[in-house]
This record gives sequence, C-alpha cells and structure tokens, in this order.
Amino acid sequence: MRTAALVLAAGASRRFGSDKRLHLVEGEPMLVRSLAIYREVCDEVGVVIRADEPEVAAMAQAAGCRVVEASDAAMGQSRSLAAGVQAMRGDADQLIVGLGDMPFVRPDTVRQLVAALAEVPTRIVRPTHKGRPGNPIGFPARFFDDLTGIEGDTGARELVAASDPQLLEVDDAGVLRDIDYAS
Repeated sequence: MRTAALVLAAGASRRFGSDKRLHLVEGEPMLVRSLAIYREVCDEVGVVIRADEPEVAAMAQAAGCRVVEASDAAMGQSRSLAAGVQAMRGDADQLIVGLGDMPFVRPDTVRQLVAALAEVPTRIVRPTHKGRPGNPIGFPARFFDDLTGIEGDTGARELVAASDPQLLEVDDAGVLRDIDYAS
C-alpha cells in the first residue's frame, strides 16, 4: 500500500492574529514542524496552501513536500481538501489527512494510522485520545471521490461521521491539540 499524507495549511489564521504557519514551535516554524511528522512516516507528503504564497511554498518545498495551491481556499476547508486530494490521489492507495496547525502529533501515531488502514482497507480510520476524536484521519482510496465533492468549512467532518469510521485509541494528546491563538 502506498501511503501519502496531505497537510491542510491554507487557512487565514484569523483567530491566531498572524500567520500561524510561521509561528515558532520549539525553534522552527509550526508548518515545518507539522510537515516533518508526516515526512518521517509517509511515502509522499503534500501540503495545501493558498494561491500565491511564495514564502510558504518555498518553506514546504525545502521540507521535501509537494505544494498544492488551492485557488478557492477562501470558500472553506473543503475546497482545500478537494484540491489536495485531487493532486495526491494518483500517488496513494490511502491518504493521511492532517492539519498544519497540529505540530504535536507524534510520528508513531501516524504509523499506527497507516497500520490500521492496512488492516481495515475499506474504512476511514480516526484516532481518539481518552475517547475524544482527533486528527489526522486516514482515508482509503475508495473515499477520494467523496473528499473532492464536499462543500463548506467543516472539511470532511460529515463524511467521516456518516462512514462509521474505525476508531483508533492512541496515547497521544497531540491528536487533539491545535494552535488557534497566539500565546
């Protein structure tokens, strides 16, 4: 099974107050730290950004990732997701979709998701921590078309809920921790 990761990083950081992708986390830009998690585990990593962001694109390329520009990212997370899935679908049998503002997920958790997808290749796999659902989420290829057709700013939330996902309890609070506010 070929596993690719898709990291969504096209948001406008409105709640944060500045471009949180550039916010330093343990000495490196948050986006670089987030991408490194997936680069350690997945065969290929794509990152979705807004159109015309040369600084962020260069940072992602330097991290060894494919850059996908979502020209309609302002229409909601689902459009970024659709652009990313469309760009990555030919390179993967399964896709781990993560968020660029979640730099605390452990690589071992991503490995567990990849393994769980291999065990249940027809189901979406979602990590939980202490019973709370988190991210990233694993999608087998059979859901790629569905992912490109969703609308709005909730991403794949409704698709995941309706699909009866395989829940994977992990000992990683990072699956719940995003950065939405400057500290």
